[in-house]
Parts: sequence; structure tokens; C-alpha cells
Amino acid sequence: MLLIIYHVSLIYNSRVFILKAPDSSAIFDLIHLWTHPWRMSLLFLISGVVTGILLTRQPPGALRKARTRQLLTPLLVGILFLIPPQIYVWLNAVEGVDISLFDVFWHYVTLTPVRLPDGEQVLLFGIQHLWYLAYLWVYTVILTFAVSVWPQLLPGAGKWLATWLAGKRILIVPALLFVLLKLALRPAFPPSLDILSDWYNHAAYLTSFLLGAVMATRDEHWDALVAMRKPALILALACATSLALLFPGLPDGEPEKWRVLLGRVLGGTFQWCAVVTILGYAKIWWNSENAVVAYLNRAVLTYYVLHQTVMLLLAYGLHQMGLLSVSSFIPIVVATFAICALFYELKRRLEVFWRIRGSAGAI
Repeated sequence: MLLIIYHVSLIYNSRVFILKAPDSSAIFDLIHLWTHPWRMSLLFLISGVVTGILLTRQPPGALRKARTRQLLTPLLVGILFLIPPQIYVWLNAVEGVDISLFDVFWHYVTLTPVRLPDGEQVLLFGIQHLWYLAYLWVYTVILTFAVSVWPQLLPGAGKWLATWLAGKRILIVPALLFVLLKLALRPAFPPSLDILSDWYNHAAYLTSFLLGAVMATRDEHWDALVAMRKPALILALACATSLALLFPGLPDGEPEKWRVLLGRVLGGTFQWCAVVTILGYAKIWWNSENAVVAYLNRAVLTYYVLHQTVMLLLAYGLHQMGLLSVSSFIPIVVATFAICALFYELKRRLEVFWRIRGSAGAI
């Protein structure tokens, strides 16, 4: 849900995005400052936890096969059907190309370049927001092959990390690691979401994924997270406040080197402290079955795959009518949630229908 809010905010903040509103506000840059440092690290850590738990219940090869079907199927379907509408919005609203959605699909499927007004030709292809599925599949393949070769990898790593992540160290050690990655790797390999060269993101997200897999079945790590939730919350709030003071408004150029350096130290600290805060409090508040959470767990992939295409088409419609402004932020967010919910319910009912039909056919 926060990812949807974040992506809609990109239309209104100072960052480069597929579609930009004519007006912007520093408030939307705060959404980036306060969520981007930790969102994906948390998501990959949770994915690692799930993978670690499943590896105790089924062979690595079976899990790899299941994950390949679960991740690559929506990735390929999304690349084929959901990315072209986003390119259509970009070509018409940003590049000034007068092209129909049908023509965009044709150029996309046939790999035929489109000529821009300045004469440049561009090949229409991309994975946009679906990069997470590709990265997660690669990380899962790496881990499952490693466990196939070394069955005691996760238990052994868990024992080795038991000392490093005991007590206060579960807050301090990973935070220092994320700060080090930001200082050492990020300047040389800025985030690109190009899976073949995105080394900083791979270092941060693969670390989160593997950390989750190692922590998955060890109670002492989760007890330590609960114990450190309050210090983590205080540090996370301090980092969030400091980042807002350090970058108070829309940037008007390259920030000073000291500001960038301090921002990376704060960002790396915030990255892990926010994760510890969320997991620590979630362990206390939601330690029993919850119908709403269970429902959203099943729906999350549908929301994730659909949301960016839905929100961009909504925003582009408002843009065409001259109504895309800061005041349309909340309506776009709400409408995106509603449409994703509608599609998930349609998908769920179709699955039930085909199961019933299959059962009837078998009888």
C-alpha cells in the first residue's frame, strides 16, 4: 500500500518519472525521504524470511520450480501487457509523440523503433516497476542452488550470526553494514534497476534477502528485534527528522558533498532502524491470525503488478483534461487502490470458477 502512495508521489515530486504534474511540492519529496531508504530492504527481508521457512518444508529444487512459476509468470505477463500502456503515457505526455496505444503495442511486440520529434529513434522495451520480481527470482535461484550444494548453509550461517546479531548488535551491525554499502558502493554504482549492472542495489537487497532467510527460523533473532524496537524507533525518527532538515526543499542543483555524505550515513542508519522498528512492533501487535492481513497477503501480488499502470493511466487521463495537479494526488491513490481491489476480486472469482469447472469435469 505504501508503494502505491510512493509511486503516485513521484508524479508530483522533484525526481525523474514517466509522467510529471505541472506543479510539485516539497511535501512529496518528504514521502521519498521517509520511505525509500527502507521500503525495499524490508520487502526483500520478508521475502527472504518466507524463503527460509519454505526451505525447511520442501527441497530447494521444488521451491525453485514453484517460485519460477509464481514470479516469472506475472513478470512476463506484465512485461507484455502492462508496460506498453506506461510507454504510451511517456511517449504522448513527455516526448510529444502522437501515437495510439495500439501502435505502441505493435512497436513493442515487433521490436520496431519509434521516432521521437527530435529525430532520435527509441526501442520500446522495459520492465519498469516489475524489476522486483526479476530480482527476487534471481536471489531465490542463487539461494536454492547454494542450499542444494550445501544443505547446512542456513543453519550454519544462523549459528555464526547468533553472536553478531545478539542483543543490541542486531540493531548496530546491520545498520553499519548498510551505511558502509552506501558510502563505498553507491557512489561507484548508482541505483539503475538494470539487473546486469545494479551492483549497489544487489548488495543491499541480496543482503536483506539472505539476512531474512538466515533469521527465519531462529527465535533469538526475533526476540532481539522485539527488545530493540524502541531504540530503533527513536533512531529512525531522528534519522527521518535529520534527513528532512538536511534536504528541506526541492533540489535546485547538485547538493554539497558534505550534505550527500551525511545523507548517506543517515540513510543507511534509517534503512535498518526502520526495518527493526516495523518488525519489532509487528511481532507484538500481529502475532496471531488476522483475516485482513491474510486477505491482503493473497492480494499483494495482484496489487503490485497492476498498480503503476493503473495510476499512470488515471493520471494521464487527468493530464489530458488539464486536471493533473497536487489536489489530484489523493483521488489517484484511492482510485488506484479501488481498481486493483476490483481486479483482484475478479481474479479470485475466476480462479474459483475454473476450479469448480475442473472438479465437475473430473467427475
